[in-house]
Amino acid sequence: MSGDNVNHAWRPSTPARSEGGGEASFAAQRRTGGDPGRALRRLAAAGDRAAAHLWLATQPDLLTATPDPADAPVAEIWRAALRHHLAGEPHLAAARLATAPIGATGPHAVQMYCHAAVHHLLDDDIERASADVEEAARAAHACGVPTAHQAYARVVVLLAAATGDAAATRGRAEATDGLRRADADLLRLMVHLDLAGHLLWAGDAADALRHAEAAVRLTEVAGDTGYEPYALTLAAVAKCQLGRLEEALADGAAGQRLRELAGVAVDEAISLAALGMVHRRRREPRQARQALESALAVVGSGQPRIVSSAWVLAELARIRAADDLCAAQDLAERAVSMAREPERPYALLARGWVSLLRGDTAAAHFDAAEARTGATVGRRRATLVEALQLTVLAADDPRASAGLLDDAAALCRELGDPAEEATVALIAARLQGRQARRGAEGAEQKLRRCGVRLDPGVADGLTAITLRVPAVVIHTLGDFRVFRAGAVVPYGEWQSKKARDLLKILVAHRGRAVPRARLMELLWPDESPSRTANRLSVLLSTLRRVLGTGRRTSGRGAVLADRGSVAIDLDVIDVDVETFLTAAEEAQVALRGGHPDTARALVRADELYGGDFLADDPYEDWAQPLREEAQVAHTSVLRALAQHASDTDQKLVYLMRLVHRDPYDEDAHLELVQVLRAAGRHGEAQRRYRTYVERMRELGIAPAGGETTEAQPTGPGAGKPGEPGARVARWRAPAAQTRPWTTELGAAHRPGGVPAQRTGIPRRLIEHPA
Repeated sequence: MSGDNVNHAWRPSTPARSEGGGEASFAAQRRTGGDPGRALRRLAAAGDRAAAHLWLATQPDLLTATPDPADAPVAEIWRAALRHHLAGEPHLAAARLATAPIGATGPHAVQMYCHAAVHHLLDDDIERASADVEEAARAAHACGVPTAHQAYARVVVLLAAATGDAAATRGRAEATDGLRRADADLLRLMVHLDLAGHLLWAGDAADALRHAEAAVRLTEVAGDTGYEPYALTLAAVAKCQLGRLEEALADGAAGQRLRELAGVAVDEAISLAALGMVHRRRREPRQARQALESALAVVGSGQPRIVSSAWVLAELARIRAADDLCAAQDLAERAVSMAREPERPYALLARGWVSLLRGDTAAAHFDAAEARTGATVGRRRATLVEALQLTVLAADDPRASAGLLDDAAALCRELGDPAEEATVALIAARLQGRQARRGAEGAEQKLRRCGVRLDPGVADGLTAITLRVPAVVIHTLGDFRVFRAGAVVPYGEWQSKKARDLLKILVAHRGRAVPRARLMELLWPDESPSRTANRLSVLLSTLRRVLGTGRRTSGRGAVLADRGSVAIDLDVIDVDVETFLTAAEEAQVALRGGHPDTARALVRADELYGGDFLADDPYEDWAQPLREEAQVAHTSVLRALAQHASDTDQKLVYLMRLVHRDPYDEDAHLELVQVLRAAGRHGEAQRRYRTYVERMRELGIAPAGGETTEAQPTGPGAGKPGEPGARVARWRAPAAQTRPWTTELGAAHRPGGVPAQRTGIPRRLIEHPA
């Protein structure tokens, strides 16, 4: 999820070792005539943070000075270690320094302890590095040599930065005494980079970003451009934690591009891993996979590196879940088997998400518990947020465990991560069901603003909650069908038509409790309740069995019954008419608010309407209210689609569907005629007008377009020409007389029973196309 998942990748105590290995280091020595000091400084200038730390811990005058015979053994230890490091053999350098005696004195002893402290920082061993610094302090105070004391002071500053003690880094003025300006700038740069790395590791992204951006400015001012890619990478990770994913992607890509253009070999794995993480959080699996597989190739090449294979494998497992769950499971297992303790919670988390998407909730719940414990002990707050999400979604009853999401949201606010906070809010809203749909919509909008795609795929909470399809789906629009675990329930399982009718009645009441007496009256209208009470109990048992899934998906069943009433739980099952009504309402809200996604929302609502509610039961009174509500909602959707359609043919389709839905919709008829005329389809316009006239005659309403005047209607409700308000139908008693009349269809005689013509409709709306 964020920086603490990467673990050692962002730790300041692990500056990058030269990924060019011995070849680059030997080349540096050849260019400097074999001078180890100049070779070390050249590597430091090229962006090698390990060389920079060693250079800052070095007393330059000791590099070429001949030691006293008493100091020769100690001098040989640190000089041999330095030669190994320049040869690209940091492990041999560390082994040589491990032979350093305790209690040595003199400037060479200070140098040895300072270099030993830096190498322990390379290995993320803060405790041993601190012990080395204490030995350096003792030796420096004992020898009284200013340069030795200054080297010790610089190592103290580097150790303070590595442990996040910003105050201590500012309290050592002597650390820069005797340094050239370039080396003083290098020290400040290392402090900013190390503090940024530690703060990312600790989850303080805001302060980490401040130090990373200061480091970027220093690289530009001081000319240490070799460190700019790493500084930009740290800034990208910090912005990723802060939910500023667009900026994070820009910084990460810029850092990678600068590294490639400048030919900086160090930190390649970190740069690629950071890009992969940003793409994964943006839920872009293709780009994330490309970056992470490249990072894994670097990590597995045998070159020195500071990004662990376990972390990259865990990230890659979450990405591969988008296209191959089996491959994702294999990657996650490898990550867990390789992970050391600091990164193990994240590896467990990755395996847990993959297991959940594979349907193994027991394994997911186990990994969630282990990851939660490890993240709590290790104070990995970002990992803990996702562990809490996984705990909830892998539970037998997620809604009963949803209180944990409040803790996750609080942690997100502490971390300053609005994108993850919106993710938690969306999961919580979808678990609450229909009553929280506004909250879900708000969370989705916030995620989009943060640059997060909502398509399922990546192994995370968003995918898990999106794919958490109810085990039972009921289709009531059009044909009545019940789907259980994706398959239609066979008709024979119902045992009787009454069981199906019972479910239909409960659906028609929209989750409201229906008294048992009322159910018995509807199902057996001619029989006494004393005879039908047991029958109702049998039907309820049948209904529970039919709606069962063979595994527990909620703490309560789909059928809620007590001694007095029965209802269905619409948060456990999915009913298509409810989904449609929700979508239609959201589309109308978007329409009224002028939302840019209005057209898409209207189309989605229209697509969800599969036909009239319980079309197979057209005469049941208990079905009529919901049927009419759905019809009215769909008519409103069609009317809005017709108004907003820019394509003439599409507009005609919607208008024809409106006329088909309600043959007496005068506005739809007249608009259909007008659109046809505007498109030059005069013959079809004439036929449609005849149809309109016939429908109005059936109602006894004067059709628009008879004897007309050019005068426009006046008054508050008159409306503009061509608008619905200008075409108000009036009911009239049929006229007995016959008299000539004129319409766009030509001169004729009014048949008996046709009402007198209405005035006030502009002739331009109905005059003959010719």
